[in-house]
Amino acid sequence: MVRHIVSWNFKEEIPEEKRAEIRETLAAAFPTLVGKIPGLLNVSVGMPPLGSSNCDLALYCEMEEEKDLAVYRDHPEHQKIAKIVRANCEGRRCVDLEA
Repeated sequence: MVRHIVSWNFKEEIPEEKRAEIRETLAAAFPTLVGKIPGLLNVSVGMPPLGSSNCDLALYCEMEEEKDLAVYRDHPEHQKIAKIVRANCEGRRCVDLEA
């Protein structure tokens, strides 16, 4: 199994009310990818993270194998969500771990 963990911060110009809307959209959208993307086993979102965090959004995914990372990255359903993230966020941090 592979764990894919990503975090972002909102772009400074995104107002707080828009941030709440984006969080809701992403929190609802990411879990729908399970069953649509081969190899994607589990998705969990942390939006907003606890106050001790230094990021605004966090994503945790589990995949069957390392090769599934590319399938996930390039899948059209993931790309739809990634477009929202790219438009509103910056400072992407990612770690992929074999479990």
